[in-house]
Formats: sequence, structure tokens, C-alpha cells
Amino acid sequence: MTEYNFDRLQGETAFSHLKRVAIDKLNKLHNTDWLDIKEMFEFQHSAESLRKYAAGWKIEEEAKELERMSEDENVQYKETTEILADGSHKSDKLIRMNAEQSKDVDYLLSAHGFDSKAWELVNARNNIWNVHSKQDGVQTLYSSKITVKPKVVGFDIDKFLAKAKQEITPVHIETINTDGEGLLEIPLFDMHFGVNTYEDYIPVRDKIYDKILSKKWDRILFIIGQDLLHNNGFDGKTSSGTPIEKVDMDKAWDDAFRFYAELIDEAQVKANKVDCSYSIANHDDSMSWALVKTLEVKFPDIEFDTSKKVRKAYIWNDIFLGYSHGHKGANRIHENFLSDFGKPMANAKVVEIHTGHLHTEAAKDKFGVLVRTLSTKGKTDDWHDDNGFVGAHKRFQLFEYSPSALEAIYYI
Repeated sequence: MTEYNFDRLQGETAFSHLKRVAIDKLNKLHNTDWLDIKEMFEFQHSAESLRKYAAGWKIEEEAKELERMSEDENVQYKETTEILADGSHKSDKLIRMNAEQSKDVDYLLSAHGFDSKAWELVNARNNIWNVHSKQDGVQTLYSSKITVKPKVVGFDIDKFLAKAKQEITPVHIETINTDGEGLLEIPLFDMHFGVNTYEDYIPVRDKIYDKILSKKWDRILFIIGQDLLHNNGFDGKTSSGTPIEKVDMDKAWDDAFRFYAELIDEAQVKANKVDCSYSIANHDDSMSWALVKTLEVKFPDIEFDTSKKVRKAYIWNDIFLGYSHGHKGANRIHENFLSDFGKPMANAKVVEIHTGHLHTEAAKDKFGVLVRTLSTKGKTDDWHDDNGFVGAHKRFQLFEYSPSALEAIYYI
């Protein structure tokens, strides 16, 4: 036990001195015998009487302390906020909450004034802070300190689409059954808008126009995504947060949207049915998905598949078309598609699986399942240059099918 100071304090009366030493004895701040205290202060009654007096003095002092606390209803707590150089924010507040709420990330963000859709919690520390008021008695509050940072991609998709519906004029077309024949698949992989521009792809657009206008089709299928945009936000990163070359995402978005809107608009009048499917990739999973959702707003008469499945399939007559970007499960692409789509693949006369990601062209026929890795006409970005994916043919491919055969591949 720390050595106790029995000396009389400055300004302390003899009686206050006795009370302090006696109460500190009850609080076990020293272990001096009651008889010794009685003799030290020449107390006129017995040692047992001193002990009983001390118990009463202690109750009296605690009551006075509560009364002093109740005189000030406002909790004296200095709340602070701080913005750090890396863009994160610190907040220190006194918050009324229970133990469960102190562990709830969304509750903490809201209590500190942060929208959980736009901010993410980095760390939090909550300490109990008891206060007393005349009205409510002892209250348990928490001294809460948190650090937050903006979410990398934090836009509200519902608000975004609501705004898109206000600002985008939908394109409607009267559905007319024609004598269209054949399926035209338009799978443009690895376009990387931002590294590439709308102007770069005008020759590609014009050649696709020519093919769309060459006859009346039964179906036209657009596969959209597949690293359509080079970045997944405005900070020069991929979907996984990997830093890459930063591009102008405003222009990239506008260029990609214009490119596909013009082609889809033309396809509507040259096919019995147009289908569009989003294909998730590693550079731009959120931004490309949102762009496809925006195209869906512009073309309400077209069927869009905007699910985020890694492997997808399109079936038309005896044709099975599988597609996946190729950044996941590339070494087991045959087996994975058979696991997902075994029955329709077995029933089809033509089974093709189209992937990308490597920016180079290859084909592998395994037990009648032809897996094609498709090339791109896009410029070589820094990542593919650094990893040696250079020197490949710069071209896209379109595929024309009859109900039971692959009829032609068009290089553009």
C-alpha cells in the first residue's frame, strides 16, 4: 500500500482533518487502527464510536458530491472532429447508447453524423462515461472516438437510377416480327475506355454497324462489361483496390455509354429481339454494372441481364454460348461451366465459351466444348505491358450462328 500522508493539509480544519483520515480508513487508503486514530486526534469517545461516526461522515460526503453533480445538468465534454491528410475523419463525441449499439457499425456512423453508404469505419473506441442529473439520475453515456474514411465506390444506386430516369430519354420501338434469321453475337472484351476513347473505336463501331445492317436478324446479343472501363472509380484503382494508371472517368463513362447506345439503337430495328448481358470483370465491376443499368433505363424494351454471376450462358435453338471474363477459375473453365450448365451444354449442337482478360487470342477444344480467349483492339495498358501481354493481334471478333452451327467469325 502506498504510504499515506497523515499531515494536516493547508486550509484544512482540525475536524475536517479527522473526517478525511477516518473516511480514508473506511476506503482502505490506509490500515491504521481505529484506536490509534482516536489517540492521534484526541477524540473524546471510544474507537468504536469513531468508526460509526466515520461511516456517517462518509455518507454525508457522498450525498454532497451527488448534489454538486446535480447542480450542473449539462455534461462538460469537449467534442472534436478532425480531417486527416489522407482524407479520413476523426470524431470524438459523448453518445447515449447501450452496449449492443456500441458494437453496431451503422449506429456508430450515424451517431457521429456519417452516412454509412458513403463512409466506412476504420476503428472505434467507446468508454463508459457516467453522469448524474436531477431528472434522470445516473446516466450511462459513452465517450466515443471513431476514425472513418470515404468508401472507394459509395454512390447510391437507387438515387443514381432515379436520376438517370429523369435525365435519359427512353428509346421505344414498335415490335415487329420480321423474317429475321440467325444470331449475331457481339462480345467486345477488354475495351478499357479511359485508356481508349470513343474516337479510337469509331472504326469498330462502323464495322459493327455494317454487320448489323447487312440483313434482318432473329437475335442480336450484346455482351457488355469485360473491363469496359479501365478504372472502377475516380482514384485510379481496380475493383480490388489495386492502384493502376488513373484515367478521366467522366469521359470514359460518356464514351462507353455513347458507343453502346448507338449500336443498340441500330440493332433494335434490325432484329426480332435484342438481348444485352452484363459480364463482370476485374477492373470495373461496379462502374460497368452501373453503366449497363443506365443503358437498361434508356432501352426499356430490351431484355437486360444485369446479374453479377462470374459465369453466364445464352441459349438459342441448338447453340450454347457461355461467357466469363477469365480472371477467375481460368484453369478449370471447362469443368466449371459443365458444373453450372451441364444439361443445356449436353443438349446443344454447338457449345462455345468465350473469355478475355489476357488481351490475346487462343482456342482450346475439349470434348466438343470450344473455349475461346478473345483478343482486343484496345491499346495496351501499363499492367498488360508490364506483364508481357504484348504483340498480340489487335482485333475484336463477332460471331454469326445459324440455329445449329457457327456460320462465320468476323474480325474487326
